[in-house]
Amino acid sequence: MKLFLALLATLLVSRVAAGGIVLDGSARTLEYDGHGALSAGASSRLLVDYSEPQRSQILDYLFLPNFGANLHLIKVEIGGDVQSTDGTEASHIHSLNPPLSNCDEGYEFWLLQEAKRRNPSILTYALSWGVPGWVGNGTYYSTQGIDYHIKFMQCVRDVYNITLDYMGIWNERPWGTTTWVKQYRAAMDEAGFTGTRIVIPDGWLRSQLLDALHADEAFLEAVSVVGLHYPCNHPAPEVLELGLKFWSSEDYSTVGDWAGAGCWGRLFNQNYLRMNMTSTIAWSLIWSVYPGLPYYGNGLMYAYEPWSNYYTVNSPIWTSAHTCQFTAPGWVYLAHSASNQSTTATQTGVGSGYLTGGGSYVTLVPPTTGPSTTLGKNTVPQAAGGDFTIVIEKLEGDCLRCKGNATTNGSIEFQLSGGLGGYPSSDIQITSLRFFCTNSTTPFLQLPDIEVQRDGSFTLQMYRDSICTVSTTVGAQRGSYPDPPPSKPFPYTYSTDFSDFNPISKQALYFTDQGGSFIIFQEDGNAVLKQVSVVPPGHDQWSGNPFPTTMIGSESWHNVHSSVRIRFDDPTWPSYNTTLVAGICNNVPSSRWTHGGSATPDGICVLVEKPLSSSNGIARVVVNTGSKGFLQDAMKVDVPFSSWVNVTLYATSYFISASVNGAFTNITNCTDCHNFGAGYVALTSGWNMATFDDFHAESPAPPPPPKNSWVQTLFIERATRRNDFDGYVGGVLRPSETVGVQALGRYYGSGNGLGKHELSIVNPSTNATVASAVVDGTVHPVDDLGFVYVTLPEKVTLTQGQQYYLVSMETNGGDFFYGQGADSNQPHVTTTANLALTDSVYFFEKEWHGAGSAETMYGPLNILLQ
Repeated sequence: MKLFLALLATLLVSRVAAGGIVLDGSARTLEYDGHGALSAGASSRLLVDYSEPQRSQILDYLFLPNFGANLHLIKVEIGGDVQSTDGTEASHIHSLNPPLSNCDEGYEFWLLQEAKRRNPSILTYALSWGVPGWVGNGTYYSTQGIDYHIKFMQCVRDVYNITLDYMGIWNERPWGTTTWVKQYRAAMDEAGFTGTRIVIPDGWLRSQLLDALHADEAFLEAVSVVGLHYPCNHPAPEVLELGLKFWSSEDYSTVGDWAGAGCWGRLFNQNYLRMNMTSTIAWSLIWSVYPGLPYYGNGLMYAYEPWSNYYTVNSPIWTSAHTCQFTAPGWVYLAHSASNQSTTATQTGVGSGYLTGGGSYVTLVPPTTGPSTTLGKNTVPQAAGGDFTIVIEKLEGDCLRCKGNATTNGSIEFQLSGGLGGYPSSDIQITSLRFFCTNSTTPFLQLPDIEVQRDGSFTLQMYRDSICTVSTTVGAQRGSYPDPPPSKPFPYTYSTDFSDFNPISKQALYFTDQGGSFIIFQEDGNAVLKQVSVVPPGHDQWSGNPFPTTMIGSESWHNVHSSVRIRFDDPTWPSYNTTLVAGICNNVPSSRWTHGGSATPDGICVLVEKPLSSSNGIARVVVNTGSKGFLQDAMKVDVPFSSWVNVTLYATSYFISASVNGAFTNITNCTDCHNFGAGYVALTSGWNMATFDDFHAESPAPPPPPKNSWVQTLFIERATRRNDFDGYVGGVLRPSETVGVQALGRYYGSGNGLGKHELSIVNPSTNATVASAVVDGTVHPVDDLGFVYVTLPEKVTLTQGQQYYLVSMETNGGDFFYGQGADSNQPHVTTTANLALTDSVYFFEKEWHGAGSAETMYGPLNILLQ
């Protein structure tokens, strides 16, 4: 304890004469453990389906040293056949009886291997979100639970030659008991993983954990890191007192735009300054998920079009580089003030802190081969002169769970001391420093070197909402590749017999599992897709789980013709259900999976059901809105084991046609179908083995947007979909010149409802209706942006400088529209320059209310200009 207090005292402030901000190279404190990112929740699913060279280019931007993000740590989900945010990830052991296990399914093994191939020094870390229901018979903290995780570690080591550096316990769930954790530690040691360290709790810090660590020395010895999720500003000095490392083991979860880059860049500095955290890990590594799924865009870069090979290198890649290209795990932080106040020019004994005018700076120095001091289980290398890196940020971007602050421009003077750069008294002293900066328009720009004065001082100008790095190190660069191919939508016609499956993941190209696990098997040289999860996760799950489901396509697919062959296999295979189920669904929305739990997907489905005790079965046509709603118990079918059943489905917003082995049924007045006007196609089953082959889906290509469309681009993936409001909703318009309007439009894409709606243009200064017409989604075609239009009886003129409201009448419980609350939940659009969209608007309690900002609106709605 005395040793700890002596070292912690370096965080405190002493006073010296005025000058620049003193960077004291002797004020070494905590070892830097490496910043990184997390592949979990199926967030990397589509990445593995990219073709070369684009797939390797993406991986280089993430992991290759001195090229892009240069991440120092990769954390992956241990797949458990459970819904873990945006899908399910394949378990390495689907079943024990009969045995069904493999170390080459899914994509996390491959991702670990690719990260290590680019950077052999990268640290590796794995964690479960849930496990298959057979584990411990539904009891996660069991002997089988320990064996399950040891076998995963053995897969990684024995097949891929990687020994994991860190293992977690259970993502954001209770950490079990001290007895179980100690048994887990002992089992790891016995299996040869003595160097693999345990992170706990991978969630939120509770007093019970600290109490247990204080009370049980063997439990304390079993644990190496306390890792919190989204801590923002929750310091826990007791963690350091116990000799444990303190991490933000999941953070960020923010859209990868410039604001997200600001969030990410300042977390690196401020998690250390606020909480003495020495590693910060982003969810997610990459957003490689269909755009409509929950938490759209929460990745350091984007790659969700493997069919086009298009990807985007986002700004968070470059705010990562400002630390990761200039340091390495094992470097050491210089101390910071114990307060959250800006560092004054009279402080010494520090090398990190906050800046006047907002922002922060953190200094790191390389390790030394000389003597070291031990703080509990943490080794703190002693002072060594020479190299250093300073990361200075004035970033403002909000994180999902940690708000940013405004900053100001300012000139900053630093004073090197304590051996940094050889100052004040070494015979060899540096005279210049490499200088890189990033802002919202320019990523990772190398600027002219900064001159160091003879007294060891240097000055730089920092601008608001920017990040810069000053360093003695060499090699940093902004890597680049030629632009990827252009973006394009998912094909409107797609067929596969599964022979083109991905050999890395053993998964069908572009299919994303949302429940259970769908894996490719070879049968007499032919590839088929099998659902292999036969026990629901139960208490071993992370969130609600729908029946096994895998989906493909686009939210804009509509009027889809789909077909597939289905087969039920060996009746001796275990099944949780007494009736086997398999089917196909159209018009499946993507917005409900994360915490879902209904039996079948939302959408329009044909389900083939076969009792285990009979060769006879039935086929049901189902429209599901959260619970089963059987429209027709038609089509009794013969379903012998090991025989194929041919299923077809055609679904619109009001009509369904389905067939099973040639027997047809039609539903011509589907009153619930309007809730599912468009969406993905899904294959589904019960908790039973089911085999699929010869999949086909075809959606008519929509006509392109009219040349005179007011809306030019539409970004709706993050907007809230709802039908809980009575009244007018829309946007505020202001023409910069007089314009003519010939038609009004409402968005009908993505299963948005296809009923009739009154569209109006209102002059708020007089409350007069300038134009009004009723659009009917069941009659008018949908254009490529997703809008349906109604032509006005005569052209309407909007006057330059006058404000107008473009609105649609919506009904509680009726068709869906988009937009709610904060800007992040609103549709975002760009428009023609002559007619600005200045705000969202709605009418409530006899008044108009603004609800957003420029380029946002409810609906969304559109205009065809004259």
